[in-house]
Amino acid sequence: MKLGPRKAGGPLLTLLAVLAVGVAVLAVNTVLAAPAEPTVTPAAQSVQSAQSAPADPYAVSDGYGATPEAAPQAAAPEAAPESAPEAAPAVPAVSGTFAGRSAGNEVTLAVGMEGDRVVAYVCDGKTIESWFEGTYNDGELQLSGVDGDLTADATEGAVLGTVSVGEKSWPFSAQLEESTGPATDRATLSELGSA
Repeated sequence: MKLGPRKAGGPLLTLLAVLAVGVAVLAVNTVLAAPAEPTVTPAAQSVQSAQSAPADPYAVSDGYGATPEAAPQAAAPEAAPESAPEAAPAVPAVSGTFAGRSAGNEVTLAVGMEGDRVVAYVCDGKTIESWFEGTYNDGELQLSGVDGDLTADATEGAVLGTVSVGEKSWPFSAQLEESTGPATDRATLSELGSA
């Protein structure tokens, strides 16, 4: 096998290609790292021109006090007063009786709400039967019972949350039901929660 003379053009071309890529990267980096020029809004320009106007309004005028821009000097616009951020609208009070089931149908439940008072009943039809009491505040329910707790979010048409009894916990949903008695009546809730 006979080797021919080595060409010097191969390494030279590689060196030039690397140099070209390096220059391109440097150019892009310089453009991206350059500080942006501040943008000036028309309102800011008018304030700047009003501030840089001569102190004597007749120094440069048409003889009647008007400047060559043909606009009388106006007071700089006042900045809008800073106001406190608007508070989120309060969640309207929810009342009524809600009935539903856990996500896997392990338990049924009923939730009754009147004002900020909430009562809930949870049952599995076999061994679990638990009552919870608590409060409603800004769309959130916080209830506790002898052997567990219930936390949920409430809207006008549904209650979505988690109920825990003993060592077990289940996500649930309950929908607004038409009820004949008071929403927090235990007999009504027991009937709806046992369905």
